[in-house]
Amino acid sequence: MKKKFRVLKYPVLFLTIAALIFVLAWSQTTSAQRPTTRAYKFKKTTGITIPIATRGDFDDRLSLDPSIPQKKDAVIQLAQKLYLPEREEIKEECGEGPFGRLFISLTNPDIPDAARDEVDNIIDANTPSLPKTYTSGHFKFYYTDNDLNSNHNVTLSEIQATAIVLNNAWSNFAQNFIEPKHYITSIGDCPPRPRKMVNVKVYDLGSSLYGATSSYWNYIMLHSRFVVKDSCKRQSTSAHELFHRVQYSYGYVSGNSIYKWAVEGTASWAQKYKAPNVGDWMRRMNQGLNSPDLTLISGRAYNACHFWVYLGQRGNGEVATIKDVWSNFKTNGHDMKAAVETTIQSRVPNGSSMDQFVGWWNFANFYKDITNASPSFDYEEDELEKTCGGKTYGPLVHVPSIKRDLNIGPSFTINGTVAPYGADYYEFKIGRGVRKIKIKCTGATLNFGYAHIEIKNGMMIHYARTPAGSVKDYDFIKTIGIEALSHVAFIVIGNPQGGNYSIEAQGSPLSRIE
Repeated sequence: MKKKFRVLKYPVLFLTIAALIFVLAWSQTTSAQRPTTRAYKFKKTTGITIPIATRGDFDDRLSLDPSIPQKKDAVIQLAQKLYLPEREEIKEECGEGPFGRLFISLTNPDIPDAARDEVDNIIDANTPSLPKTYTSGHFKFYYTDNDLNSNHNVTLSEIQATAIVLNNAWSNFAQNFIEPKHYITSIGDCPPRPRKMVNVKVYDLGSSLYGATSSYWNYIMLHSRFVVKDSCKRQSTSAHELFHRVQYSYGYVSGNSIYKWAVEGTASWAQKYKAPNVGDWMRRMNQGLNSPDLTLISGRAYNACHFWVYLGQRGNGEVATIKDVWSNFKTNGHDMKAAVETTIQSRVPNGSSMDQFVGWWNFANFYKDITNASPSFDYEEDELEKTCGGKTYGPLVHVPSIKRDLNIGPSFTINGTVAPYGADYYEFKIGRGVRKIKIKCTGATLNFGYAHIEIKNGMMIHYARTPAGSVKDYDFIKTIGIEALSHVAFIVIGNPQGGNYSIEAQGSPLSRIE
C-alpha cells in the first residue's frame, strides 16, 4: 500500500514542479519583448535564441540605428570581425555593444536562416572546447585547464574565486536593483527544484576584449587571462558584465546604440559600486573628463561614467539614483533621456530639467579643481588614488582648457564649435595693468548655457552661470582693482543643441574701454 501511494504521489509532484518552472520562466519575460514572428535557436552554440522580428518592428529599430547591417553578406562579415581571433570590431574591454549589433541584425525577418546557421558555425569554430564545468549559486562555468593553447587555461580555484564575486554581485543587484536576466533550470535534488542561472564561458577572448554578454544570450563570456586569473579585474569586469544583465531585466535590448551612454556608463559605474578598491572606474571617469566636448547622448559610452557618478552624488545616493533611472526607463516606454529627467526632478534638490542639470555638471567639471570649490560642484573621489595589481588609477584629471593671455590692447576673437551637452573651457590670464575686462560670446539662438568664474590664485572670488538656452549672447564686463583677479574662466556649454559661437575678449586700462 505504501508503494502504491508513492506511485500516485510523485507524478503529481513532478507536474507541480514543471508548472512552477514554466511560471517562473514566463515571469522573466521583460517589457523589452517586442512583436516576433518566431524564435530561432542556435544549433551548435548553446544559449543563443534569436526572436525574429516583424517587418515593422525591425524597421523601427533601423530608424534608431541605421548602421545595423541588413544584408546577409554584411551580417556574415560583421560576425567574422567579432569572432575571428583578430576581433577587428572590438575597441573596448566590453563587447556588449558590438555583439548586440550583430545579434539585432539577425532578428531581421529578411535574413535567411542559412545566414544564422553560418554565424553559428563561425562562433563554434572560434570557441575552444570547454569540457570542464563548475556550478555555484546562480552560475555554471564552462572552462578548460588543459588546452593546447595555454592562454585558455584556468584553474578550478580561479573559477571558484570568480564564482564568489559573481554570486555576491547577484545578491546585491537582486536586492538593490532587480534580478539579472537569467534562465531557469532544475538541480539534482529529489525532488528537483528550480534554480535561476547564468552560464559563464571562460577562455582567451583576444587582445582587447575582457568580457561580453547579450540580451540574446543566456551566458557571459570572461577572458581567462585578463579577468579570471587577475584578482583585480575579476572583481570589476564581472560586476560590469552582470550589470548588463540587470539592464536587460529593466527592458534594454542589446544592439540599440542610442543607449550606449547609459548602458556602458552605468555598467562602468557598477565597477565603482561593486569593486571600488580596484579603481579602474576612475579611468573611465578620466576618459570623460579629458573629452569634455562630446555629445552626451549619442557621443559617449564608457566615458559617460562621470556623468552617472555626479548624478548619483547629487541625487542623494548613487545606488538609489541609478535604480530610479532604470526603473523609470522600464515604465516610460524606454525613453532614457526622459527617465533621467524624471529622476532629476524627483531626487536632485531644486532639480528641474536634464538641460539644466547637464549645464551644472559641465560647470562642475571645471569648478571642482578650484581650491575653495563647494562639495555640490565636486566629486567625492576627486583627489583619490586607487592601486590594485600594481596599477594606479586617479586622481580625477583637470578638464582641458584653452589658455589665453588677456593683456592691454585691441580685442581679439576666438571662434569655436561646441557639441550638444558638451562644453568648451577657456582660461584668460589677466595681464599687468589691466583694470577692465570685457568678454562677450555670441552663439546660435538659445543653443547655449554660459558661465564665468573669477579666480585669484586658484581661489574662486565670484561665479555666475546662465541657465541652458536662456540667452543668445553672454556679456561679462568687470572693473577690477590692482591684483584683484589673476584669471577669468569662461565656459561655453552646448546645451541643449550646441553649434558655432564666437568669443570677443579685451583687456584695457579703465579709461580706454567702453
